[in-house]
Amino acid sequence: MTAAPHLLLEHFGFCVLPGAALPVLPDLEEGFAALLPDQETPATDRRTRFHAVEHAPGLAITGRVPELDDLLSRAGATSMVSSDVNVLVGDSYWHSDGFYDEGLYLRAVVYGEPTDAAGGALRVIPGSHRPEGGWQGEPVRQLMEHDRALGLRGDEIPATVLATRPGDVVVFHTNVLHSAWNGSRRRQWAWNFTRPPVTASERTAASQYVLNRFVSGTVRFS
Repeated sequence: MTAAPHLLLEHFGFCVLPGAALPVLPDLEEGFAALLPDQETPATDRRTRFHAVEHAPGLAITGRVPELDDLLSRAGATSMVSSDVNVLVGDSYWHSDGFYDEGLYLRAVVYGEPTDAAGGALRVIPGSHRPEGGWQGEPVRQLMEHDRALGLRGDEIPATVLATRPGDVVVFHTNVLHSAWNGSRRRQWAWNFTRPPVTASERTAASQYVLNRFVSGTVRFS
């Protein structure tokens, strides 16, 4: 028996919706090609286009992928904050996309090529999205400084590897520690969702989240 996606997301910080985006994959492919043409993307360079849906409406995913819509509804993260398309190359070190004690921030991603442990699959540390997990503590510091503190490469850290095929949708809390290793060139579509803030502290956190997405440059894509 497999746990419901919204329960996996709540308790472990991530879930995978196998094949959920297959019906819209042709539209995603077309929009990607329009925003990041192959001839403009050297094989060794990462590239990103923000505001993807605004530039190419065919990249919209909400209202078109029922499994994702249901998951977002159950989580309460029904507001899309941003969208982007990316060409990813190589490794992405262990990080979170900013850590927030207040509010709920989710990232949904689809990869254009198959990924696995030997080929750039997203890796996550289950449960690391929870504020009570001590994200600022010594265990997390050692994980992020794995070479020096533990004598381990990033891909040797015990983690859950989320192997995917085109059309699978990975959804994770932006708090969760994640990385990608051993990857060659791969395409990624991504959408960020949030729960509408209610309290003053949630509104502050939401403002910081938006700044991190568009201004600070601290977000490391994987």
